[in-house]
Amino acid sequence: MDIIIHSLSTVTRTNGGPVVTVDEGLVLEKGHLFSKEFEQEAHLLEWLDRYSQSTDEHLVYVSRMPHRRLLNQIDVTKIETYWMTHRAGQAHISPDLDHLHALIQSRINHHHGLIVIEGLEWLVSLHGETTLLNFIRTLRDDVHRTQWTLLLPVDALAFNAIWLARFKREAPELVIQSMPSEPTVTPVEEEAEVSVPLVEVTEEGLPQLVMLNRLPSNGFTRPLLRKRILQWRRMGLDVSEVEPALHMSDEDAFALYSTVEQKVRVAVELERAIEHHKLAFTAGELTTSKFRIRQLTGLDEIRKRIESI
Repeated sequence: MDIIIHSLSTVTRTNGGPVVTVDEGLVLEKGHLFSKEFEQEAHLLEWLDRYSQSTDEHLVYVSRMPHRRLLNQIDVTKIETYWMTHRAGQAHISPDLDHLHALIQSRINHHHGLIVIEGLEWLVSLHGETTLLNFIRTLRDDVHRTQWTLLLPVDALAFNAIWLARFKREAPELVIQSMPSEPTVTPVEEEAEVSVPLVEVTEEGLPQLVMLNRLPSNGFTRPLLRKRILQWRRMGLDVSEVEPALHMSDEDAFALYSTVEQKVRVAVELERAIEHHKLAFTAGELTTSKFRIRQLTGLDEIRKRIESI
């Protein structure tokens, strides 16, 4: 799909699809569906509020947050807001996909603007990954050749890595310049930051594993851990064991992280060994072994199998 953005923006194409970069203040290209990763809804609301102050477009925001909680965070006189809930009420909308579709169609047939739908995690839990992905494809087709842009904020931690990759093929990631400021990064954290190549897919359709640098104990923080978990999840690794560390003290969090880090490193090494000896495995054994590696289970058995070759 060709993505066209106004003059000061850039488009970077990757194996995972186009990543569209937009300088803040520019009008988002119409007729397209985009995604955007926001670690906190507050960052999304801050950006949306600034965007509403710089445009005369019609803005629609569908959120799991009640209207009264939005009053102090965005100018609701400039943004048409809906609370996505099972409760009946004015400016409420059910998480039913047909209801959401009807709302979107009623807007894109008139005027021009931006529609933001927050809460994909909830919609996946209600309708399933396949149904929601088909719904997103429908939205992509609906908005095509209209004067509207659709933006779907996501929290990557909430989704299966393979599903997320498929989702981003339908909704290319929008990288917005001048995002709300993040906490100051210390020199130690800068050293710990890892430039991870975009995840490629193996012949079995699994994300390829990459060996990452260890995070140091000095300067270890939960925001840094969250980024590492995201990196692991994007490679298809099941690292749910470490996620409780996000709510622990730094010392306990680092101890749990270190345990899982060692498992991940073993998993990466085992997959490399399997690739080196792949002719000694049947196609079924390869697929099964790589799946177990990503689940971080049965690693000792896989190691023994390799050593027996």
